[in-house]
Amino acid sequence: MYNNYITVDAVNHINAELSNYCNAACPMCARFDSDQKLVKAITNNRHTTLDDIQYKIGPDVIKNLKMFRSCGNVGDGTMNPECYDIYEFIRKTNPKATLTLNTNGGARTPEFFKEMAKLGVVIIFSIDGLQDTNHLYRRNVKWEKIMENVKSFTDAGGIAIWDYLIFRHNEHQIDEAEALSQQLGFVSFNRKTTTRWDDFDKDGNWLQRKKIAVDDYEIEKPNADNVQKYSNKKWAKHERVTSQKIICQSFSNANVEIFLHANGNVSPCCYLGDLALHESKNLISDYDSVNIHHRSLKEILNGNYFQEIWKGIQGKMQKYKLQTCQQVCGVCQ
Repeated sequence: MYNNYITVDAVNHINAELSNYCNAACPMCARFDSDQKLVKAITNNRHTTLDDIQYKIGPDVIKNLKMFRSCGNVGDGTMNPECYDIYEFIRKTNPKATLTLNTNGGARTPEFFKEMAKLGVVIIFSIDGLQDTNHLYRRNVKWEKIMENVKSFTDAGGIAIWDYLIFRHNEHQIDEAEALSQQLGFVSFNRKTTTRWDDFDKDGNWLQRKKIAVDDYEIEKPNADNVQKYSNKKWAKHERVTSQKIICQSFSNANVEIFLHANGNVSPCCYLGDLALHESKNLISDYDSVNIHHRSLKEILNGNYFQEIWKGIQGKMQKYKLQTCQQVCGVCQ
């Protein structure tokens, strides 16, 4: 087992939020507050650039990667105008790395997806229903556009995975959607539920919801059987912060991961959210100290923020322990 936390020499997995722009308007996305208003401070203003990857992360780190992926918190990586160029650079620098991209599939052109297939990028398409239901959650995403892009990608030999979020309005279509995925050449079909029903509102009040009002309709939780059957919960969690050691999924089973935010901030994973808005703000006094535009990656990983997180993972009750780490990843039994 490691004696210290994530170091620059050990990083073998990068999840990069390539953009905080998105063509969709999913109502439970962190782009929106509990009143369904766009959070302008963290959306539609930044892309991770090719220069960021080439010079701020650097080829030495890229060569050591087992995985490079883009599954952002508030953006879709395809919205980055340099998306293809970034993946092309990583592929040339590290031919053996697994490359993946999560997308709603509704942006860009069939030609873009064809070229991504040629690079060997695995694409996870988030499609939550069929033609009559997908747009209810993936607002603004056009079905015809998704199908054009999917077909171009799979026809070019691309490895495609279908992620299907289950809601009350689409749970009756799961089998039909899986059958369609097989017809289109997807290699797998993942049934999933979301944990975003319960969350804090903008005033810090805890909300436990079964439905969310959207435009002139409502998004509702799926039936309890589906929630239980397809829940992503795997680890033992506690409602209150404990002194037990945490199972950090960014730092276990030979996985050493960092999350690169579109604004240049670095954290261990995407679950910690925006560092200025969410729980990490209790550990960070100087945001330049966690940003690749102001510090080297080595300085960031050796800095106070990551060291304080490491104390919490070890079970040490420092001034502030990240409850998100415990709730998402769980504790040792």
